[in-house]
Amino acid sequence: MLKTMLRDLLAHKGRVVMTLIAIALGVTATVGSWVVSDSIATTLADQETRKDVGVSVQSPGKEPQLTSADRDRMAKTPGVGRADGVIVGRAGLVGRGNKFVKTTTILDRAGTNWSNDKRFTVETGKAPAGPGQVALNKTDADSAGIKVGDTTQVLLSDGHSDSAKVTALFTYNRLGPKTTTDSNEASDAVPVVAYDTATAEKLLGTRFHRIELTATAGASADAIKAAVQKTVPNDYHVETGSALTNAAVQQSDSEAQELRMTMLPFAAVALLVGMFVIANTFTMLVSQRTRQFALLRAVGARKGQVRTGIIAEAGVLGLAGGTIGTLAGVALGPSMISVMRPGDDVDFTVSPVAILLGYGVALLVTVLAAYNSARRAAAVAPVAALRTDATVPRETKRTRNFIGLGCIVIAIAMVAATADPSSSNLARIIGLVGAVLGVIGMIMLTPFFAEALLRPLTRLLGARSRPAVRLGLRNAAGDPRRTSGTATAITVGLALVCAFATLSASFSALIASTTRANVPTTTTVLQSAAGGESSLTPAEADKVKTLQGVSQVAGSRDVLVGLTYKGGKTERRISAIEPAGLKGVLTPNITAGSPDLKGGVVISQNQADMMDLGMNDKITLHLDAKHSVTQSVVGIYDATELQASIFLDVAKTPKSLQKQITTLYASGPDPDKARDSIRAAFRDRPDVSIGDRETLVKQGVDQQSLAFTLMYAMFGVAILIAVFGVVNTLVLSVMERTREIGVIRAVGATRLLVRRTIRVESIVISLFGALLGVVMGVPAGAVMQHAMFGQRLWDFSLPAGIIGLSLLGIAVAAVLAAMWPARRAARTNMLAAIATE
Repeated sequence: MLKTMLRDLLAHKGRVVMTLIAIALGVTATVGSWVVSDSIATTLADQETRKDVGVSVQSPGKEPQLTSADRDRMAKTPGVGRADGVIVGRAGLVGRGNKFVKTTTILDRAGTNWSNDKRFTVETGKAPAGPGQVALNKTDADSAGIKVGDTTQVLLSDGHSDSAKVTALFTYNRLGPKTTTDSNEASDAVPVVAYDTATAEKLLGTRFHRIELTATAGASADAIKAAVQKTVPNDYHVETGSALTNAAVQQSDSEAQELRMTMLPFAAVALLVGMFVIANTFTMLVSQRTRQFALLRAVGARKGQVRTGIIAEAGVLGLAGGTIGTLAGVALGPSMISVMRPGDDVDFTVSPVAILLGYGVALLVTVLAAYNSARRAAAVAPVAALRTDATVPRETKRTRNFIGLGCIVIAIAMVAATADPSSSNLARIIGLVGAVLGVIGMIMLTPFFAEALLRPLTRLLGARSRPAVRLGLRNAAGDPRRTSGTATAITVGLALVCAFATLSASFSALIASTTRANVPTTTTVLQSAAGGESSLTPAEADKVKTLQGVSQVAGSRDVLVGLTYKGGKTERRISAIEPAGLKGVLTPNITAGSPDLKGGVVISQNQADMMDLGMNDKITLHLDAKHSVTQSVVGIYDATELQASIFLDVAKTPKSLQKQITTLYASGPDPDKARDSIRAAFRDRPDVSIGDRETLVKQGVDQQSLAFTLMYAMFGVAILIAVFGVVNTLVLSVMERTREIGVIRAVGATRLLVRRTIRVESIVISLFGALLGVVMGVPAGAVMQHAMFGQRLWDFSLPAGIIGLSLLGIAVAAVLAAMWPARRAARTNMLAAIATE
């Protein structure tokens, strides 16, 4: 029995090829994602970390506090052979054309002193040896087009700068976990510039960020650590070099795991779409082989044998498709890496796990997709199976429709019950679950929608359209189950695109409206040109205050802090700002209380609702490990969750935070004059970006749009798989309708008419799936933006451009998908087709 079915499988090579491609595409996405994450993880793990340091002593907080006296005292600790101080200071690199060079390291930790230990590896040139000389990080220098021998400008703190000759390009060997922010934790930032120690003390400061202790031969690092801990305050970070190395390895593992968790969901979407394609393929194959199964049953084959035979076929195809998909995923790995990490030197790695994952996914997905078809084939009685059509029992359709409708009704109830914008996090999660349930219900009802829409459309257009349109519509409407199975793959992919496009469009609109509501057009905005977590300093604020025409200046220090309130604990981004800032350069819409920060905090209405806070309620803000402040709510303003949602008087924060100005706002009696004055004053400061309210709007919109670009690309892969499903369905349906096509040709249909008929069928199936995807995706996106941003359900923004482009793209893809099946159908031999049983 099994041998018979496998022999039949191999006898129909067209079916085998189409099924293998369907399996391989989904596996390719999965294996490719795993190979990329493995390669990056291996590269991160293999990055050289220093093992020459016995113990590291790091200053607490964000300000360097260790002195030369501390270094000399620690050098006398038993077991310590040498003590080296590491200076870390503010430094920014200016490239060609006086353009500021953006780097991954925050400005305040981008400068350091050179040392001849294992911190630096000279790639070219020689170490800086005195004033007027500097060494640069090779990666940053290459991006700026700076070479050894060039003279470059380095921007320092308080608006100072240094012009120096580049003597060396280096790579940096970290001690412990890497950081790109001004962190309070034990970590090491990769410097951009390095001076000799004497020059660094003059330009960057005399205090050390950390002191590295090298142990003598045979000395215990743990003993040195214990001895040093007795001589420094408890809040200093004292760690052994081995502990920091282990922490660096854990950080690399964590980054790799996060990368996997980012990429694998997209691969799962591709697999889900591929599963629809495979399931539809097996459904059609079983339908085409109904007579064969009937004969097998008639000669004594049992239900279990038929079912086992089909599952065995699926297993064989899964192994073959898994092999193809795994090889393709490995082959695509380098290209995916070059797109995701352009310019990075990533070691290409293929682990056994990636290979096993490819085969495991192929087998699991294929068997699951084929099981329902196997069960249906085995359940048909021998006599009934002699029918060549694949009619779905009415009871099966009724049950499916009932379950789908029930899911939609429950989903609507769940979303409606949690529609309040001030709902708790739990309620928002329930709303999201409701949206997912609604999508499942819509997918289950797809055959019903296909029958309810396409058959009336066929009758409506049948008498008024050309033969190709009439025949194409009839073919699509003739088997709603097959049409819906093909269209569902497109529906899922486009529903995801539309959902996240709706989320993105709503996010963009929200950023724009929120920024425009809180920042008047008269305000000039200054930020660090380095972007990211980099900030301005009080020196820039002091300079702006002295400029002619400027009368109002306020600096916003945005930071994520822990909150304790009557309902529990959470984390929120706050803005520490001068009290006058809310009465001029910023204009929040106060709905309750007053904007007087001297009396307490001002909180957004949305956050107040979520934490159940009202006027005069107490809230404690944990600003860092040593500083907390308890304040009363003195004002509530109308805003969303996008911005820093709590305003606090900057005078109540530690000095380290006061120095980190995220955004500087300024204005005057004549705003244009004030803005011109500011631009003139900072004309030679490429590290300072000057703009206005619309600059903030564009910046926010661009940042979020970039984040969604990867999603669109990955969902696009799923849609390509779905479009292939259309090709698969059309090819198999052409095989199924060979006799019908032969008869049509025999009574006078031209090859052109046959090609056009197949093309119309492809377009109808594809657009039906696409329109259903839009109908599902947009409401799902509306629920997502409500849950994530706290807006009302109906306040979403419709991504008309992306929807229109997607529908156009699907239509074009449908035409392309029909080319091969249409050509195959047009070349059907009339006499041979009519003679076919």
